[in-house]
Amino acid sequence: MEHALDLKLPPDDATPDEVLAWAEADGVDLSMLRERLRMSPTERLRRHEGALAMMLAFRNAKIKGAIHASNRETADRIGPS
Repeated sequence: MEHALDLKLPPDDATPDEVLAWAEADGVDLSMLRERLRMSPTERLRRHEGALAMMLAFRNAKIKGAIHASNRETADRIGPS
């Protein structure tokens, strides 16, 4: 019985180059991996920190939006002042 999470894996004795060739043949786009590996560890860390800061800003905006929406719902229930 096959499941959606069944994985096809390369042979255990495959070389790193064979694994990459196998992944590409299986439809994996390795261009982003190669691009990131051309960056220094410091560059990758800075890029990660920027993405994390953006994600946290989105999270905070979502929380503030939820609080604002909750306050509007309460005001609507109470009615005009």
